[in-house]
Amino acid sequence: MKNQKRSMILIFLLIIVALSGCISSSVKTDETVEDGLNINSISIGLGGSEEDEGITVVTYNFNLRNRTNTSIMLKTVEPILSKDIQERLIDRDIKLDINMKIDGNSSEALTGTYKLDTKGLDKEGIIKLNIDVKEFNIAIEQVLGINES
Repeated sequence: MKNQKRSMILIFLLIIVALSGCISSSVKTDETVEDGLNINSISIGLGGSEEDEGITVVTYNFNLRNRTNTSIMLKTVEPILSKDIQERLIDRDIKLDINMKIDGNSSEALTGTYKLDTKGLDKEGIIKLNIDVKEFNIAIEQVLGINES
């Protein structure tokens, strides 16, 4: 009877160990996430236009990080601007055609510019426009295959 009890406890413990092994093997740790495009940093610069004093040139720089294990073809990038800034755009076509491959687990520095009509505004007035770019529409192309595991 005592051996039968030990055997049952041993079998029960083995089942628990086996199940916990199955659970932990299905959880992927320290693996790069699949939807892993992110922006590490953004910087904005303001400058005057050589053509016209009433135009402010906004230059933005950001690092786009591909945290996936696969290459991604970056097609286009477009900053998302507030309604007030959109109304002041000199040229409404601010989408950048990039067409660049970004390898997995790497980053690329990207730069773009757009021009704003700032006639009648002084330096403080331009700063109050809230020109910060914090989000981008990004179009990518990625080749996917069937997961046969």
